[in-house]
Amino acid sequence: MEINHHRTYRGKAAVFLLVTAALLAGCANERTEDELSYRKIGIESMQSGDYEGALAAFDGALACCTGKITDLEIDICYYKAAAQYAAQDTEGALETYNAMIDYDGKNANAYYLRGCLKLGTGDTDGAKQDFADAVKYNHSDYELYINIYKNLAAYDLAEDGTAYLNDAFSIKGNDAESLAYRGEIYYLLGQYDNAIKELTSAIDAGSAAANLTLAQVYEAQQDTANAQTYYQAYVDAGVADSEAMNALAQIEMGKLNYNGALSYIEQGLSMESVPNRRVLLQNQIICMEYTGDFAGAYEVMTAYTAAYPDDAEALREYTFLKSRVDTPAGTEVQGEVVVPGDSGTDNTTDGTGSGTDGTDGADGTDSGADAGTDGSGDSGQ
Repeated sequence: MEINHHRTYRGKAAVFLLVTAALLAGCANERTEDELSYRKIGIESMQSGDYEGALAAFDGALACCTGKITDLEIDICYYKAAAQYAAQDTEGALETYNAMIDYDGKNANAYYLRGCLKLGTGDTDGAKQDFADAVKYNHSDYELYINIYKNLAAYDLAEDGTAYLNDAFSIKGNDAESLAYRGEIYYLLGQYDNAIKELTSAIDAGSAAANLTLAQVYEAQQDTANAQTYYQAYVDAGVADSEAMNALAQIEMGKLNYNGALSYIEQGLSMESVPNRRVLLQNQIICMEYTGDFAGAYEVMTAYTAAYPDDAEALREYTFLKSRVDTPAGTEVQGEVVVPGDSGTDNTTDGTGSGTDGTDGADGTDSGADAGTDGSGDSGQ
């Protein structure tokens, strides 16, 4: 079934490529209500996991355009490529980026995103060339250099990625954002003293985001107290995301304060964007078990196994929790607490286990998997 599903998208990708080529050759300045409506339907379909519906909607949106291409059509193409990738049609997504680059040979974002996908297919040389072209056409974007490093490092190419981090220091600027990015680069390079200096200056200059990176620096130095201080400052600034909430939860778990951890987890899960939903649910189950709320843990685990049926350890833990819920009070149940993604060892408090590391994937960068899902082409790296 998966093969046939994949081929369905491949067929649609071929049709889309023809449509895209025509659009990129000449599309009018009409932004019809139909085009925007189709775009909205496509985005909503992606968010619900209906990638086939999303692809059909984006095709419909592009078909509404009858003249010169605008930023709206480019935006829809980014979404289209993201939907193709999410539908496991990597080749189709690559073809979409190819069409975008054929239209605009200086589109740095398209080069970057195509490079991310090429890494995943094993085309390392092609990815490196795309990354080189990306910075060639956008050489003053700190975030681009950082994201390229993270992607390369995720594929054991950290040495190549480090070169990009060092090149980023050539970007000039002493504003809060520049200081924050340079601090992050020092953090990634392991130069913690320099990172603290830059990030502290960034915070003084008004960067709320620098609190998050500074917290990570202190966490890397095993300075839990300072890490928690700056994670909390990031939250208090009103810009916190679900990753920060998970980090705060892990700190509380390390202190065996599972109720406190649950509070942060619940805040993270309630956010509009939750890219690390899987790990938050894993940690929620862990905390509920340690607080004795086996009924609650069972309820969350039921939803978790439905969403992630490939997690064998979670299915085993589901059986354990079911036995706790079904067993009359006062009856001792033999068995161990095994967290989702665990191999039987205790990884509930050190933040190193697969269930508590704060990433939704092996590398935490998603390696281009989110490429373009926000419509801006940002992969979230």
